Amino acid sequence: DLVFRCPGCTAERLAACPKITPLCPEIVRELGCGCCPVCARQQGELCGVYTPRCSSGLRCYPSAEADFPLQELLHGLGRCGQKVDVDIPSLDDLSTNEVHGTENPLTKRPPINAWMWQESAIKQHDNERRTKMKPNQLEDPQIQTEPQTACQQELNKVLEEISRMTSEDNRGPLENLYRLKFPNCDKDGFYSLKQCNMSTHGQRGECWCVNPFTGVQIPETPKIRGDPNCHQFHEE
Repeated sequence: DLVFRCPGCTAERLAACPKITPLCPEIVRELGCGCCPVCARQQGELCGVYTPRCSSGLRCYPSAEADFPLQELLHGLGRCGQKVDVDIPSLDDLSTNEVHGTENPLTKRPPINAWMWQESAIKQHDNERRTKMKPNQLEDPQIQTEPQTACQQELNKVLEEISRMTSEDNRGPLENLYRLKFPNCDKDGFYSLKQCNMSTHGQRGECWCVNPFTGVQIPETPKIRGDPNCHQFHEE
């Protein structure tokens, strides 16, 4: 099997990490190949692919009524909850790269099962395709023909690409995943003001501010490895 390993966290990269608030109940490492410590999300807090991990003993679950749980987790609309034994998909099922506890959180790096992403993306893509192919029913036709937003269309293209990935080239599955650009859509399907790349090579992913309707970066706004405070640049 092909394996992708995260690069080591150098002292220089660790020194550049933002400080953690003293009130943080539990410190964990950033998702992906990030090196910086972050404050874990607590029970009931929103969570997802782009958020810090849930605290020890918790997992990030989509809502029970979610038709497309992967998309809900991509949007950061999951909730941290107690681990359960029943078969409920969680963010841990998509990536097992989880670090628990506060003792030396930057040294433990369990293996990452990135191909769970592919399986979830295939299921979601097939479900959406079957929904479009269903014959007309008694439902409101306006709901069936409602066009997707630009952000939803871009996200679906990414999910399609994940479903077509193979491991026949020279790159590991995680590296294939990290080269993709996941759009961050809000609950209404528009682009979230803040868009971020995944953390790679031990560094936080860059974040920038976009127009919620087009996804284009707002002119003269920064692109930084941190929070660009996008709300100050957006005019309602």
